[in-house]
Amino acid sequence: MPAISRSWVAFAAVGAGLIHLALVIGAPVELAAPLALFGLTEFGWGVLTFAREALLFPRAAIVVAVVPIVLWAVLLAVAPSAAASLGFLPLAVSSLFGLFVAALLGRHLRRATAAPPEPPGITRYLVGIVAGGLVIAALTAPALASTEAGGSSVPDDLFLPTHGH
Repeated sequence: MPAISRSWVAFAAVGAGLIHLALVIGAPVELAAPLALFGLTEFGWGVLTFAREALLFPRAAIVVAVVPIVLWAVLLAVAPSAAASLGFLPLAVSSLFGLFVAALLGRHLRRATAAPPEPPGITRYLVGIVAGGLVIAALTAPALASTEAGGSSVPDDLFLPTHGH
């Protein structure tokens, strides 16, 4: 897998992991453990993928990327109030990241027999990394802010003027 694509997959996995971990706070007890498990797995895999030259367990990573999406769909069908308590935006963004990871890894596995890609030049690599990081951050930040963890992290009176009191 090209270095830039590998970095984007790693960023998306880290973003999904952070969102799932943030959802643990305020989640119903029966949903907190699976969210924590998926969050830790996605975050850890993303960090390792970013740090290494080769992909670790790409087939297992596809499963881990898709299973939370399927579980969210089942939760929407079976217990819409529980799904609503988690919030639409965080789950939608983490699902988008999961689909992105699964699609790129699936594409990579289909082309695994092809010749290894040429390493990109430094300028192209830096532009690719920065662009990928900006897109993931732009999607992850609002999703995190709409979780219980994001909503409770800023005091209500933070932006009120104190006038020296």
